[in-house]
Amino acid sequence: MSVDRYPWSMSFVRFALGVLITIGVLVVALPAMVLLDLVVGGTGLGLCPTGLGTCSTSIYTISELVIVLGLILAVIGGGIALCVRILRTHGDGRSVGLG
Repeated sequence: MSVDRYPWSMSFVRFALGVLITIGVLVVALPAMVLLDLVVGGTGLGLCPTGLGTCSTSIYTISELVIVLGLILAVIGGGIALCVRILRTHGDGRSVGLG
């Protein structure tokens, strides 16, 4: 029976895992929210201030958005993988539920 020097640490890792998953879901849902806003006549959350009919975004804007979202997802994915690895190696025997 091992004694954990920091009993709050596993709770913190579980909390961080939940936060990272929530942020990941929001980042993935962002393009869908922008498209839905444009379809109903909105500004695409500020992407096209005058509406879809007169939106003049360049190809660089779209590629920049894709690159930034991809990098954010890669960082979040790495954080999730790190949290899962910590929980598996230092956990108290409870299942993480990811495989």
